[in-house]
Amino acid sequence: MVEEIQTHVPYEMIKDPIYGYIRLYEHEREIIDTPAFQRLRRIKQLPSAHYVYPGATHTRFSHSLGVMHISGMFLRRLLEPYSTEISQDEFCHYFFLIRLWGLTHDLGHGPFSHTFDSAVLQHLNLNHELMASRIVQENSEIANIIEKRLSAYAISPKTLSAYLVKSKEEWSDPSKLGKTEHNEAAFYHILKGFYSTDIIDYLQRDNLFTGAGFGSFDWHRLILSSNLSKDEIALDKKSRDTLDSFLLSRMFSFNAIYYHRWARAIDHIMKIYLIKAREKVDFSSFVKDVSEYEKLDEESIFYFSELATIPERAMLMNRTIPFRLVDEKRFPTSQFAFLSEDDFSNLLLEKLKGDVPPEAYFVDTPNLPLCPAIGEEEICMVDTTTSPPKISYEPIRETSWGEVPQSIWTVRLFLDKKYVEFEDRIRQAFGVVVKGETKLKTHY
Repeated sequence: MVEEIQTHVPYEMIKDPIYGYIRLYEHEREIIDTPAFQRLRRIKQLPSAHYVYPGATHTRFSHSLGVMHISGMFLRRLLEPYSTEISQDEFCHYFFLIRLWGLTHDLGHGPFSHTFDSAVLQHLNLNHELMASRIVQENSEIANIIEKRLSAYAISPKTLSAYLVKSKEEWSDPSKLGKTEHNEAAFYHILKGFYSTDIIDYLQRDNLFTGAGFGSFDWHRLILSSNLSKDEIALDKKSRDTLDSFLLSRMFSFNAIYYHRWARAIDHIMKIYLIKAREKVDFSSFVKDVSEYEKLDEESIFYFSELATIPERAMLMNRTIPFRLVDEKRFPTSQFAFLSEDDFSNLLLEKLKGDVPPEAYFVDTPNLPLCPAIGEEEICMVDTTTSPPKISYEPIRETSWGEVPQSIWTVRLFLDKKYVEFEDRIRQAFGVVVKGETKLKTHY
């Protein structure tokens, strides 16, 4: 089916360090060439980890191209067995739509990505997915390209916008896929499932550019072993070990890259910078008009004149980290309770009884989810050795190498180097709080 598309839809080829050559169809290239999309060149994929790993300066731009590419591969794999039951028009509709979903899924990220979500967008009742959904409808260039190039495939800006924000529960009335027993709700799992194209790409790309070395899992087999199962995607049971290696890659990548102790210290500085920036810059004016939102990136955020005197600005520009890690505890949440950073900090503040300046330390509580599909306890599997193939559900965490906890609770105590005289007092209080709170039972 893809071969037939290639005969009548113009495309170009670009080189990617992971996938080799990536095909760009004409409408995709036109969207990529818009200023709204080019802005992603100025949003780093790892806004804090690149301070730790010098090579990790890759961007949301290249990640988005990668997700688009393998999303198309995934969709093709799922529909190929039904070439006589699904029309060419229907195939083209979903093929181009799913690729566009992958291409634009990060279009709404602001400076410092997820930190901008929590420090700024959340306070405006928004997140980067909602912003991406708005951009594809409200940016006249992107909307016009979609309307002009894709109306023949029944794709509109509104169609794409809905895909960008739909939760799993919102696929309540999905369309049937041709004459098959399956429906389009299964496509949710391509970008947001347990082994989604988003996760597959960022694990490979982030490990490549950091050099961390945990990105070597057989993603081809995960995709080729996937099958439609009504409103789900079922993985061939013979690929369970491949799934487990993917899980291991994610677990070690989070530990080495995303939750690296110094990356988390930088995240803290970025968050404080953005919180202080909120008091000086009216970010609501940027999100009200998506053309203004294009002006926000990781270059411009340093050069707003109103923000020049914020101390954290100089820390980020000069990579001056005033903190050092003085204590760290780790617990599986299947045994202990999880507290947020604010909750833990408040308990520590009570123990210190005002004897220590609050700015002398901060507590970081990254909660490493070992299962990528948060809230999903089981994965759909298919045994293709039986006739007919047998569908079953397996607990995600019961891997072939043993059961893993749902997540790991890491509690870190950072001390500002200027307040070294308070270290013993803070460490002692930290130990008391950890010991007291880990006696609580978790809700998992």
